[in-house]
Amino acid sequence: MSSIKNIVLSLSMIGASAFCSAIEVNGTLPSFEVPSKGELILDNDKIHHQPWSTAQISTGTPALVFHVAARMSADSIIAPLKERLNQANYEPGSFQSISIINLDDALWGTSGLVSGELVKNKREHPEAVLVADEEGHGLAAWQLEQGTVAFILVDYKGKIRYLKQGKLSADDINTIIAMLDEEIAKSKS
Repeated sequence: MSSIKNIVLSLSMIGASAFCSAIEVNGTLPSFEVPSKGELILDNDKIHHQPWSTAQISTGTPALVFHVAARMSADSIIAPLKERLNQANYEPGSFQSISIINLDDALWGTSGLVSGELVKNKREHPEAVLVADEEGHGLAAWQLEQGTVAFILVDYKGKIRYLKQGKLSADDINTIIAMLDEEIAKSKS
């Protein structure tokens, strides 16, 4: 019996290490596509969707990527960083802001509410890239935790500089802002 336990434990450790290896600091983002729904596009006053893929994250400017569970709790996780970013008043185009919303993780009956919030956010921040991922392609490709937010800072060369899932501490936010400022400065030199 103990040998079966050891085998199961070994297999779970292998699974855990594979889980951690999909996205790593100093690595690159694994590719995926969102063929349906996808990126919200604001055209005059109308919103439409178009397919999106990670290939659209360009090099040359840093990217702050949020992978977000379509849950109300995600708003409170993102809010402190969003507030700091707004206070910093970054020059338009100095970095890419990309939010991938995992609609597959929405609580039953809330998809209409989430879609309405996405449209509202796109109107408030037309420069931001908002991606509606109906089938959880990003969650699967990046092997992220379900039900929370992943914060990923990608440098101007396409390397991951920062990664954290879940609630950010004040130190985490300071680190992200400092690293983002550093990457923006490097991309301009």
